[in-house]
Amino acid sequence: MNRILSIEKLDRYGRVTESSPGLKEPLSYEGSGRKTGRVRVTLENGESFTVSERRALRLGLKAGAGLTEELHEEIFTDLRSSCMQRCGSLLGRRDYPERRLRTKLEDAGYPPVIIEECIAKLTAAHYLDDRRYVQNYVRSHLNDRSRRRIIRDLLGRGIAEDMIEEAFAAAGEETDPDEAQRRQIRCLLKKRGFDPDSADYKEKQKTMAFLHRKGFEADLIRRSVEEPCE
Repeated sequence: MNRILSIEKLDRYGRVTESSPGLKEPLSYEGSGRKTGRVRVTLENGESFTVSERRALRLGLKAGAGLTEELHEEIFTDLRSSCMQRCGSLLGRRDYPERRLRTKLEDAGYPPVIIEECIAKLTAAHYLDDRRYVQNYVRSHLNDRSRRRIIRDLLGRGIAEDMIEEAFAAAGEETDPDEAQRRQIRCLLKKRGFDPDSADYKEKQKTMAFLHRKGFEADLIRRSVEEPCE
């Protein structure tokens, strides 16, 4: 039997608002129509999980009390179901790379063992696929972001560099990075209706700042806003 080490009340952002040796009565919101908060329960073996305050009260969870194997399994069965529902809600709106989805679940307070189970199931069913994600991302942004910016964004999302290069190759991207950037800049300037011959200093500075945010190299940006459009 595991012993409950602590119970912490959390706000909507997952920050601790109160650490208690047990939930204080009365905290039941039954019949009031109000939403309950959430609490993080930490066991003496280091395991932790997050449940609603109402559920913690109903189960009688208190710091110092024991948690039977039957009750532990009941809680974790519910958490598995909740975690999969959360994944379905997130992936139903848009695609996620594995690391970003994992972070979302960690922030929601799901235990690592449950996160790993859900990630494994989603990956096996191809609902979660980093290779598909990076290929779609590269195709979507080839004409509005620099190669350097795309690589930086994807590395920040936990995508392996070799997988990113595969995606560029699959998208038919040029092997010459400078030529790729020049093509992308020309496309962006055309969309903006930018004409270096008629643009004044203020417009050129604004356009240079726009291209810089897209991740293009400074020298290519400068030449692109000064030279006539092809």
